[in-house]
Amino acid sequence: MQDPYVILGIARNADAAEIRRAYRVLAARVHPDLQPPARRAWAHAEMVRLNVARAQLLDPRPARAAIALNETRMWPFALGFWLCFALSMLVPFVAFSPDASRALVHIVATLATAALSVGVWAYLPLIASIGVALFVARSLRVRA
Repeated sequence: MQDPYVILGIARNADAAEIRRAYRVLAARVHPDLQPPARRAWAHAEMVRLNVARAQLLDPRPARAAIALNETRMWPFALGFWLCFALSMLVPFVAFSPDASRALVHIVATLATAALSVGVWAYLPLIASIGVALFVARSLRVRA
């Protein structure tokens, strides 16, 4: 789904009056009744996009929350979850194989490098998953 602010060509801090004004200007340009027959299908699709964008921005409840959620970039946390899963699968191999531990170090280094571009919050799942892996590895070594 495309960003409704981009569709209407307005700033992210636009108020309801600016949203309505931008919608009216764009709707007057692309209205299907004002287009030649060859462009009416395109104009209808554009009007649908404009109507959806306007409805999303003028509905105060879910639309702005969904847009804000998309802007928070949740992928670092999903990355941390999958890293924790991968580490928990690799821990038995790491405990008994030095080659696997080198592979694990490469995986962690790659994911840490990817997390650098996101910010400080990206390190939270990474550090937690490394801590879990170290705890499990230590407990496996103690039992053996």
